Amino acid sequence: MIEWTENIAGEQATLSLSGKITFENSGELRNRVKAILSEFPLKQLTFDLAGVRFVDSSGLGLLVSIKNTMAKRNGSFKIINIAETVRNIMNQTGLDRYFEI
Repeated sequence: MIEWTENIAGEQATLSLSGKITFENSGELRNRVKAILSEFPLKQLTFDLAGVRFVDSSGLGLLVSIKNTMAKRNGSFKIINIAETVRNIMNQTGLDRYFEI
């Protein structure tokens, strides 16, 4: 299960997530991000992962997809407040070098 709160101001948005980002819920999160990006002219999107304790391969794919989407919009995607368990997953997959964390 994944839950989030949104803080959107001007060209910046932060989604504070809690739970697990997995195959079962990554589609729901992807749809919400698409809706936000179609509604707001964002230049910076930030995911606050302080409450996320696990990300599976679908969740990692979602994060990569969002970063690529923001790059195409000449924007940026940041991940902040990463729990140690998620940081380890990012380190093991090499994504710690891909994301600004």
